[in-house]
Amino acid sequence: FALVQEISKKRLHKGGRGVRCRSRRFAWPTGFHGYMLRARAVVMAVTMQRLAAVRVGVPRVVYGVRSAKVSQKRGLVHGHLAQRPWVSPELGFGFARPRTRWFAAVAEGGVEGVAEGVAEGVHGVESGVDSVASGVLGVQDKSSSEPTPPAKYQPPPGNYAGAGATVHHDDVHLGDSGHVVLVDGMSVIFRSFYGWQARGAPLLDSNGVDISVLYSVAHAVLAVLELPSVSHCAVVFDAKGKTFRHEMFSDYKANRPETPDGIKEVIPRVIDMVTRMGIPVLSMSGVEADDIIGTVSRRAVGEANLKVTIVSPDKDFFQLLGPRVRQLRPNGRNKEVAKNLHESDVSTSDGDDTENGVNAETATGINTANKIHWPPQFHDYDHPNLVGKGLVPYTECDFRNEFGGLDPVQFVDLLAMVGDASDNVPGVEGIGPKTAPKLLNLYGNIEGCVHNASTTSDIKNKRVRENLASQKGKATALLCRSLVKIRTQLSAPTLNAPALPFSGPNSLDLANRVPPNDGGVGVGEYLERVLELGSAAERWREVCRKRSAL
Repeated sequence: FALVQEISKKRLHKGGRGVRCRSRRFAWPTGFHGYMLRARAVVMAVTMQRLAAVRVGVPRVVYGVRSAKVSQKRGLVHGHLAQRPWVSPELGFGFARPRTRWFAAVAEGGVEGVAEGVAEGVHGVESGVDSVASGVLGVQDKSSSEPTPPAKYQPPPGNYAGAGATVHHDDVHLGDSGHVVLVDGMSVIFRSFYGWQARGAPLLDSNGVDISVLYSVAHAVLAVLELPSVSHCAVVFDAKGKTFRHEMFSDYKANRPETPDGIKEVIPRVIDMVTRMGIPVLSMSGVEADDIIGTVSRRAVGEANLKVTIVSPDKDFFQLLGPRVRQLRPNGRNKEVAKNLHESDVSTSDGDDTENGVNAETATGINTANKIHWPPQFHDYDHPNLVGKGLVPYTECDFRNEFGGLDPVQFVDLLAMVGDASDNVPGVEGIGPKTAPKLLNLYGNIEGCVHNASTTSDIKNKRVRENLASQKGKATALLCRSLVKIRTQLSAPTLNAPALPFSGPNSLDLANRVPPNDGGVGVGEYLERVLELGSAAERWREVCRKRSAL
């Protein structure tokens, strides 16, 4: 239905309409069934496409070629609607007269609900349908009165541990129950590929085959296995095809060039190598690797009381950080590694920020210090693999220091307003990486920023204020938030118990995987003789010796 190009003027039969869908014509059934089917098509089309551009009374098909006389006869006023929208304030769904030919749009009050409905659709069909319905019917609540102030942003509770998970207060001090490492396989492959290309001297085996990426991925995985606290591990890959985000926003990642053939050819070899090493590989169609990592992280912290380390250079994972969730960024920048998370409390008073268009004198900071004393959860910061270049830790404390005291969960709103050029997420015009943290420190989230811009003049920058107050700006921010938000509650059976346990056979536990039954001899020979990665083979044998002694 998103491909509807025009609504034909010709009546195919009594009460019917002809709708041209690219190369074919579809005739609506007659009577009440036809009108219900047409209403359903409208809901689907408006939900799936161009949420940021919809307005009440703007037809999707412009009748600019009609004369004024014909338009008046047809129930139109020369390109504008002479009939009320099909969303009726009295009945919820109204049906226009048979001669009214137009493609309705969702009213302003319903845009937010529709966007949220699409975003949350991945959690379940029923919740997605309910959210879309509530968004469409949101026009009933629209009135000329002052907008209702949004709920004030509330920082995460004291027992929040990261990745959307909370733990029981008695479990706060249980920091040594286990440690799971989730490796973002695709990001490591891409970084390795382009890194070796920049060097201009790839590694070749005796047959002239490029083994540069295999070398880098093997050593990255082995660097993780050398950490003595790691008890669980998995490498996560993106599946082929589009995801639910492409359905929400057709231009999602549209600016990215096609994946080079060299990467396409090496991915199966990397997966085979990692599998031979006994590391579980996770992948699922329709979602991204980020969502798999988010879901497994939440389960590991909330269900199994494990610590989580995410190996990826991607900044999107900042939103998952917490006392028990950290990130290792290959060759990342980090001036000071935080070893005690309770020292991360920083002041949120920004003073005057007229440079970024925010008047701090008329607003109050909202972030407060965590009330629970979290003991150090990770004890490996002095390990050689985490010192200097290599895998650089990035913690909740580092995030607060970098982003002016924001909570990691606020990074979703920050990224939504700023945008993400790598994923072609537009963001809100006029808001950059300096302005967004100031706004969020003062108003908490997108809803608070929009409400303030609509009702006050605290935001002195006219462009920022007008863009946030406009319906387009609000809809764009909400859509972008749905795009950049990592899902942590995927309901896929393969990512939840009992299919994916944290202990026992077929789990992420490395106890029965590394070293394998032969002590790692077979994998060592495969790395050395088949892949010709002698240094990785020797490092693998050492990992097996140390882990067998644990």
